Amino acid sequence: MVKSYPTITSIVYNATRPALRRSAVFFFLIVCSCTVYGQSPDTTDIYHMSLEDIMNIKIISASKKSESLFDAPLSASVLTREEIQNAGATSIMEALRLIPAVIVRQQSNGNYDIHIRGLDNVPPNSLILSSTNTTTLVMINNRPVYNYLQGGTFWESLPIDLNDVDKIEVIRGPSSTLYGPNAVSGVINIITLNIPGDGWDIHGSAQYGTKSTAITNASAGYRFNDKVNVRFSGNYQTRGRDPYYLDNLTNQWVTSDNLRVQNVHEWYPHPDKSMIKYGVNSFLQYTPNDNVDLNLTAGLQDSEVQNIMFDNPMTNMSTNITTSKYVDLRAKTYKLNTQLSYAHAAQVPERGLEGAGYHYNILDATTEYEFTIQSLSIKPGVTYRSATYDDGDYSFNGNGLLNGRHKMETVGGSVRVEYKMFDDKLRFTSGVRSDRFTHPKRWFASYQAAVSYKLNENNLLRVVYSKAYRSPFILDTYLNYTLAYPAGPDTYIAVKANGNKNLDLLNSTMLEVGYRTMLAENIALDVEAYSTRTKNYAAMIQEETTMTPENYPIVARMTTQTHNLPMSVQQTGTTISLNVVFEKIQLKPFVTFQKTTLKNYSPYFNTAAAGPDVSNGNDPANNNIYSGMGTTIDHKFTPKAYGGAYVNYHISSKFNMNVNAYWFTHQTFYEANNMRKQDGVSGIEHIEGKMLLQARLAYTPVKAITVFVNGRNLLAEKSREYYRGDTTPMMLLGGVNFQL
Repeated sequence: MVKSYPTITSIVYNATRPALRRSAVFFFLIVCSCTVYGQSPDTTDIYHMSLEDIMNIKIISASKKSESLFDAPLSASVLTREEIQNAGATSIMEALRLIPAVIVRQQSNGNYDIHIRGLDNVPPNSLILSSTNTTTLVMINNRPVYNYLQGGTFWESLPIDLNDVDKIEVIRGPSSTLYGPNAVSGVINIITLNIPGDGWDIHGSAQYGTKSTAITNASAGYRFNDKVNVRFSGNYQTRGRDPYYLDNLTNQWVTSDNLRVQNVHEWYPHPDKSMIKYGVNSFLQYTPNDNVDLNLTAGLQDSEVQNIMFDNPMTNMSTNITTSKYVDLRAKTYKLNTQLSYAHAAQVPERGLEGAGYHYNILDATTEYEFTIQSLSIKPGVTYRSATYDDGDYSFNGNGLLNGRHKMETVGGSVRVEYKMFDDKLRFTSGVRSDRFTHPKRWFASYQAAVSYKLNENNLLRVVYSKAYRSPFILDTYLNYTLAYPAGPDTYIAVKANGNKNLDLLNSTMLEVGYRTMLAENIALDVEAYSTRTKNYAAMIQEETTMTPENYPIVARMTTQTHNLPMSVQQTGTTISLNVVFEKIQLKPFVTFQKTTLKNYSPYFNTAAAGPDVSNGNDPANNNIYSGMGTTIDHKFTPKAYGGAYVNYHISSKFNMNVNAYWFTHQTFYEANNMRKQDGVSGIEHIEGKMLLQARLAYTPVKAITVFVNGRNLLAEKSREYYRGDTTPMMLLGGVNFQL
């Protein structure tokens, strides 16, 4: 039942010899000092805009209506198509390193762990799956691409790629009143490109480089008239990696053939590939008049990646396969906005593991209507969501995680109110939302209240108080897993893992103060300070262990179940970002300072009734989930400081140079093996602080063609960025952009 892939022959040159790499970097930096990159012909010339124009770039996600970024009532950022291209980002994931307060760490070439403001590796000492980002809602044109099995985003399964992106909008902080559950730490909304004028619009890019990396994008569209346009796009990429894995038994790095895994080629069909993926999309827009706008989008994708999302008892990497398709309809009819989307996928998150696969079907429906009475705007809305997961085609004899078909439905209603006073200087934006789930069967209320005051055209103050809930997960709710593992010669311990239909839902409450100012005509500053409390985390907890020597060969029966933890997470932080334009130079540095503390945290994942073993110090009565009550400790994996800078130098219509950096401080990751083995080595990863330096140089010889050289991690900071991940490669790529 597991899908296999044909062997894909690398068509790019892999510069593996150290001397050659050093020479290539030296030549690259020499070129940096002499040349700059030409503006791609399909982009707006942002360098001829004033800073005021730049700050007036439109954002939709902050209030679900188009407004200038400067006036947005929430902490928000917009990353434009031009900035992404000039910076040389090779994927949507990597491009997020250009946005303030977003933590982006590479697991393997092209695969990243992404968080807004952190909340990662929470709770520590748990499964890796609990450490992935389950609190940020990722959307494409307001269509959620959230995974409801156990939360988070399978980034590699996005059907679109950079060639489809017009801009990326990021909202920081709880935003469920805008977009429903799961917008707990924020929202990442990817807005796709529209055809700019009548007639044909054909553009694309291709780049090839080290680590057997090949990335291609192409798009062809036609605008028939002001009412109808259609576009088709496709993307393909393959990325290589050094084919080594960590053997958990020996703590040594070995090739896949030396792993102690049966059918190792089933687990790792392409050990030298970190990613193989493609996507195809179609876009149809019909706008009969100013009051009606219809958009129909559809597509499919196929991906195979090696990442660290799932715990593998033998080694560090898991092979994840996803095949999916979607259709999305957005309709604006006067003041009524409606969106209906459907997605279907077959997914194997850990290839080779028996029973680790499922199909899912997700239906989303949203409708909102806006009433306007002078300076008062009222926008009620209703939503419906159905997420169905079925592992019947992958599980046999009860060896699956769900062992059946399960559905999670969400029904929600919301009201958002906006009122402006004093010539629109004082703005009140508030909203309340209530959602009811299949399990638990009760209503959960999210809210948001934002007040902004525009002192003058150059200064704006804002205060936000909000609360958001995360939806229940299929796995937490419906887990039904049985395992027997050896306890000795011909004896076994039977483990039964169950979900919980009555969990309290994770939620986050935030107080934030922000200030935006234009210090001068060419200097803008944005400062935000926030305090956030997140609670009701859940984890698999070991309950009663029963010794049954009379039932040989089963000598013990262990029960685990999903339970809420008494732990909560407190975050306080400040993000500062600057935007400076001096004639042909644009500079955008940003930094976040953040403190994360865990309250009532215990490293033990068992109740007092559990059997004594090494994971609870052989004393479950004193070492259990409640043994940390009253304590406060520093959380060590969310970095205390992180940020970056974007520097663009525009010389002429043909030349441009971009240098950008991303950095973070030291972190320590704790995984479940730290408690299982308690040897001071297993389950612990010390992540060194580092700075990643990128540069992109290119030249536009003719209007339709731009050629470029792209360098990633030019300082060769190869240390790992994530628990048991691959080292970070230094990469050199060359390529071309075209528009016909």
